[in-house]
Amino acid sequence: MPRKSLDRARLFLKNSRGRHSAISPIIATLLLILIAIAAGVIVYAYVVGFIGNSTQNNGNTISVIQIENACISASTKCSGSNAYQIVILNQGSNAIAGGASVNAEVYFKDSTNGVTGSATCNIASSVSPQTTYTCSGVSWAGILSPSPALNDKVQVTVVNPDGGSFVTTSTATS
Repeated sequence: MPRKSLDRARLFLKNSRGRHSAISPIIATLLLILIAIAAGVIVYAYVVGFIGNSTQNNGNTISVIQIENACISASTKCSGSNAYQIVILNQGSNAIAGGASVNAEVYFKDSTNGVTGSATCNIASSVSPQTTYTCSGVSWAGILSPSPALNDKVQVTVVNPDGGSFVTTSTATS
């Protein structure tokens, strides 16, 4: 009698162990496919981000510029009858392209009253290294409203067509 009950106990243990099995091969295959797809999406997002950041420039080097002088006038007294006059130096080793449709963007921010505005500046001809070009405007109409008052602090940012930029702050004169 004790022998039969021992065999039944072993048989029960054998059967109970056999009931616990791993996930089915179909589910395992589906999980592996989902993991592979997720990894592919992550790699795709990384590559697209990398390519997007590396193609902002057309292959030329970005110009290195500096604002040598920024005259901001509360009236029209910068070099005769200009409301603003900005002299930009090409500090780089390559020429900055110029032409009839080649424009730099000039952004103004009057820090005193929080007004912002922008203007375009035509770069008429190529600017050789260590030479300057000038941006000027005869009025603030369409750029800053209200126009800067005497002693206002105005931040000036110049951005060349190739992405080279420089920022300075100037105090508005009379």
